Amino acid sequence: MSASEKGWAIFAAAVSVVVLFRMVNVSTRIFLPLIKNGFVQANIIKTGIAANADIISTQQTTVWSGGQPVYTICVKFRTLENKQIEASIMRSLTFEEIERFKPGNGTTIKYDAKNPKRIALYDKPLIL
Repeated sequence: MSASEKGWAIFAAAVSVVVLFRMVNVSTRIFLPLIKNGFVQANIIKTGIAANADIISTQQTTVWSGGQPVYTICVKFRTLENKQIEASIMRSLTFEEIERFKPGNGTTIKYDAKNPKRIALYDKPLIL
């Protein structure tokens, strides 16, 4: 192997390491939290306490999931103990849902009784 071939092999190995590091970094910072968030929300939908919430803000992230933009939705609600809580959730939204989840609108959520900042969007209206 000539010196120039060794140089190219070292360069290719270095580029491969950088690309691998970047892929691991992106997957641990973006994709794993989204996957974990999905499992947490599924559990909260089953066992959580329903509440009406006011949407404080919505912010589009740089992530897309299933061809839909992922948004961070911040809401404010009151627990059964009448404590006011502000919490946020990441969720992919269809273009119709983007209009529905604008700041100032209301929505229904479910929250974890042990940790009220853990929430899930609940698409069914509450009957009080």
